[in-house]
Amino acid sequence: MKRAFFIITLITIISGLYSYSILEKETGNFIGNLDPHSTAMGSAVGAGGFRLLDSMVNPANLTSLENGFGFQGTGGFLIDSDNRSLPMYNSFDAYSGDAVYASNVNTFADFAGGIYYKRAISDFELAASLQYRPQVSFKANYFEQVRNNWNSNDNGYPLKIAQNSIESKGGINAFAYQTAFKYKNIGSLGLEVAQLTGDSEMESSVIWTPEAQDIMNDTLNDTINTLEREFSGFRFKVGMNFHLSPRFDLSLSIAPDMKLDVTGDKDGVDVETAVFVYTKFDSMGTALDSLTYAQYIFPMNARIGFSYKPRNIMRTVMNCDVEYIKWSDTNPLYEDAINCFIGVEHILKNSIPFRFGFNYTTSYGLHEDSGFVFVNEITTPTFTAGTGFTFLEKFTFDISLEYSNRQYETLDLFMDNYYWRDGEYEDLWNLHYDENGNIDSPIIQDRGWENPDTVNETFINLKSAISFTW
Repeated sequence: MKRAFFIITLITIISGLYSYSILEKETGNFIGNLDPHSTAMGSAVGAGGFRLLDSMVNPANLTSLENGFGFQGTGGFLIDSDNRSLPMYNSFDAYSGDAVYASNVNTFADFAGGIYYKRAISDFELAASLQYRPQVSFKANYFEQVRNNWNSNDNGYPLKIAQNSIESKGGINAFAYQTAFKYKNIGSLGLEVAQLTGDSEMESSVIWTPEAQDIMNDTLNDTINTLEREFSGFRFKVGMNFHLSPRFDLSLSIAPDMKLDVTGDKDGVDVETAVFVYTKFDSMGTALDSLTYAQYIFPMNARIGFSYKPRNIMRTVMNCDVEYIKWSDTNPLYEDAINCFIGVEHILKNSIPFRFGFNYTTSYGLHEDSGFVFVNEITTPTFTAGTGFTFLEKFTFDISLEYSNRQYETLDLFMDNYYWRDGEYEDLWNLHYDENGNIDSPIIQDRGWENPDTVNETFINLKSAISFTW
């Protein structure tokens, strides 16, 4: 048993790894749920949460925990595969398929944990908890090589002239205090107050290779752009659970929008004045309003959920949540969205639970082209499954697996003309000339929305947790 306990603990510790998309490198990736029990049920945990970190979604779930003291430690292993491709056309200008030109896979570490105490007093049940958890992650990496076409027709390897990279790190963490009470098993009310602090660092760079410098006689200058920010603020959340019958529970949780205090600089310019993106223009195309890197807002969100226990021979629980996120709080170009979460837990004859679920969420991506800003609505379907068991009487181990996939179109992260400079860097490329000395091969130029990149991202997320009560 000691060996089993050590293995489970090791799995939980080493699985505290997260990988996040480069799409949200400026805005960060919001973390909505950290508990593998509810994650396995599609994150449908508004009602019927039975683990400490379920209260991250609805603080009223604290009253569903066992009496006494307890703790939970959790982590996850997530692999994000980012494949970027270009449409290819044959000599007849007919579309022949997509060609992947960059593929990135990254992993990063994060952990969460908390303690709680619950006690029954007469007709009331009172509970309180302290939690430390990641709330937003800015961690993301992207790398690609730039090669010319020298020797490619002779099955040779084209010369690398530059390497592009984006490295983002940091995050916003929450130190949260929660309290909740239940009255006569009729209903419960919970409140969370979270202090949010953190920082982020992002570096975007184009580094020329020694081979390219030799060709251009060391006249090429590397480009390195940086963004450093620090965040602080408080956020509140209120949750309610209603026990309508022995088989049906209803929940509601609301978190108002909240603006963080942000300090830092963008390439040496204070973030208060460093423009992130222009959002409004007049009829002549003059910018009227903009967002700066100092504007960081958590959108208002509200979630309604229910938990239903049908009359099965073996215990079954069905959960369903609907979440409204007011994305327009963060950016006037965004539209508000509704996310859906569905999950089922079925207890088998040997008391091993089988959990599975599905959720469908919406996010947005910003893209700029020739001074105008485009917004992509990006939907992400996710399939989930998991299980868990109790050992040493007081310990519970849960594990879950998520699979997500999303696809969207975007502009190149590093525009092609940078490596051409309107012909200034002509010597870097193996160009063909006609009899009059004119270039008869395609001239390198930026691709617009007439020929965008297609990004296909796959997320595989393994979460595990250990809970203990006494």
